[in-house]
Amino acid sequence: MADPPPPFVGQQHVVDYFARLGPQRLAQAYLLHGPRGTGKRTFARMLAWTLNCEHPTSFPLGYCGVCGPCVRGLNGSSGDILEIDVDFIQATATTERKTDKLGMDQVRAIIERMQLKSYEGGRPICIVPGFDAITTEFVPNVLLKQIEEPGPQKLFMLTVEREDAVLPTIRSRCTSIRFDRLTESDITRQLIAYYDVAPDLATTLARRSLGSLGDALAERDSATSDVREAARAWVLDCLTRPDRLPLMVDFGKEAPREVLDETLRQARITARDVMLRSISGDDSLFDIAHDERYAQAQRALGRAAAERSAKALGFIDEAILMAHDTHAAPATIYGWLQVQLRSLAAS
Repeated sequence: MADPPPPFVGQQHVVDYFARLGPQRLAQAYLLHGPRGTGKRTFARMLAWTLNCEHPTSFPLGYCGVCGPCVRGLNGSSGDILEIDVDFIQATATTERKTDKLGMDQVRAIIERMQLKSYEGGRPICIVPGFDAITTEFVPNVLLKQIEEPGPQKLFMLTVEREDAVLPTIRSRCTSIRFDRLTESDITRQLIAYYDVAPDLATTLARRSLGSLGDALAERDSATSDVREAARAWVLDCLTRPDRLPLMVDFGKEAPREVLDETLRQARITARDVMLRSISGDDSLFDIAHDERYAQAQRALGRAAAERSAKALGFIDEAILMAHDTHAAPATIYGWLQVQLRSLAAS
């Protein structure tokens, strides 16, 4: 039997909204949108478990955890809860080529599964995380009819970071629910209570997480920390050492998009902290542990430090949009941003 997950944290407005609705007045599809790591996928899972629980204590997150449907849901083997993950995608692919992208094979499997009756007398539910990452336009269009009319008691829950990245036809068929960034105190308490993180480290991780519990947890991973350290050094070199070509981040072949996301996120934290230190000192830094490095960058940029770091933030935001809205290769985006940042130092 799987260990029970930590309790859901934050997003009280979301919990209250569903509590007012109750299980009998739910829409047929929900679009859960907001920054990554803020609980969208966790909430979708817990809502699904509660809807299929035989003895729920409350709604929307009151699953008992011990009845048959709950045990199978917690173990990922529920007959009524379909979560679209890498295992599902690869299991339903008709070719030998491995992929982690949702395509027509998976769409057909989703439609076939959601047209079946409940296995256990509960509610068939389909959870599609990262729906905004789908790059093939026909996939949402083919799913449209199923999302619009899934059938009695059936439910779709799509999670996205940016609501506007989803086709208007899909958005119009879903009820949109906003997830906000979590507070530092919420993240700190969760890390200490349920993830065995020491209080001092929990406070640091929460401050650096920009409201994302997922990012705070990822920070514990040494590989992620290595990427962020390299990204921080790269941004500071670009801004302060235009005479020296900074080393390229090694995107490799394993997960280039994930590495790019971490690089851009850390780049933004770094540029923001240089700007804030230039304006108001170190009181507002996200990354207080590296204050001296930001102070060195501030001195190197001179009187224009605040202005140049603010422009750097603008370029980084452009790169983030490029990463999400185009098919540009990670190395191309990284190279473009490097040119823009170095031009600020040279100006």
